[in-house]
Amino acid sequence: MPEKLTTKGKKTRENIMNTAKTLFYHRGYNNTGIQDIAAEADVKLGTMTYYFKKKTDLVGEIFNTYFMRLYDRVGEEIGQEATLFTKYCFTQVCLFDAILKDPNNARFYYEIMQKDASRKERLYLIKTFNRSSLDFFNKSYSEADLNAYAIINYGAQKELFIDYYDRELPYTAEEMVSYLVRNTFRVLAIDKESLDNTMKQAFEFLKTSTVGEIPFLI
Repeated sequence: MPEKLTTKGKKTRENIMNTAKTLFYHRGYNNTGIQDIAAEADVKLGTMTYYFKKKTDLVGEIFNTYFMRLYDRVGEEIGQEATLFTKYCFTQVCLFDAILKDPNNARFYYEIMQKDASRKERLYLIKTFNRSSLDFFNKSYSEADLNAYAIINYGAQKELFIDYYDRELPYTAEEMVSYLVRNTFRVLAIDKESLDNTMKQAFEFLKTSTVGEIPFLI
């Protein structure tokens, strides 16, 4: 992204991002090209690539922005009881629930995972929040450990989701959310009782939370 943007530049960039999210939602990732986004946003291709050089740049920002908006909302709603581990766990449950309950979101996520379209950004995000959870539980680790944990988390979530979407796994959506999230913390060797209790609380939180007001795509 350009380092400094004018007010007009910010509006142009926002227009491109919103257009991309709308097209990704309705057409999917595979059937939406950079040229399609530029045309729909009514900007020249050169303008489009000035702000986002590749389609994957859009995906990385969409995912990470959405994750952080969920994380902030979770923290606001839980309040003083919100620990780093709790917020991370709840946010992941909210994330995968939003993806799985909407067929268009699920298709988009399936397609980007097939192509590893946001792998770099996802690994960075996973590594950052894994670190916070390990610090919360006072667990020792090295940078090499964090890198390995992030790769394991990403790979397992990818394969689980693809198999589920291809109907090779006989799970309900809620069961799938549970497997996707639990994988993260099992890799980190988080205490089973702590994880079980927090997962239960996360699903209860979903019933009354306003996180559903935050759109993944549209």
